[in-house]
Amino acid sequence: MGFEAKYGDSLYVIFRIGIGALFLMFGVQKLFGLWGMPGGAAVFGTLIWVAGAAELLIGLALISGVLTRLASFFGVIEMLVAYVIGHAMIGGWNPAVNQGAPALLFMFAFLATLSYGARKASLARAVFGKELF
Repeated sequence: MGFEAKYGDSLYVIFRIGIGALFLMFGVQKLFGLWGMPGGAAVFGTLIWVAGAAELLIGLALISGVLTRLASFFGVIEMLVAYVIGHAMIGGWNPAVNQGAPALLFMFAFLATLSYGARKASLARAVFGKELF
């Protein structure tokens, strides 16, 4: 039995939950002004507030394994928009220069979770016996 066959599912769950937790932290930072958020908490209804709310919900979905693929789809879209609006339009296309590498890394991570779904350690699978989306 190879390494991937033995540990692949468990490592993927750690990856999915880790990405979800990190993304959730960005949402909490924006919504509540924690951990050095410039300007404090985002004002309700602004683009930053909407991004923070999406990050919180997407993070919760990945952590819990509920609607993982749907959340990942919206995560890919959010990170593309964040990269273009927040980084490329301001600092050029190069992520090493425009500080957009985290947005691209999250986008690629969401492409992986979109492809694989929740797999094991999923609340949806525990409750419904299958992934919902």
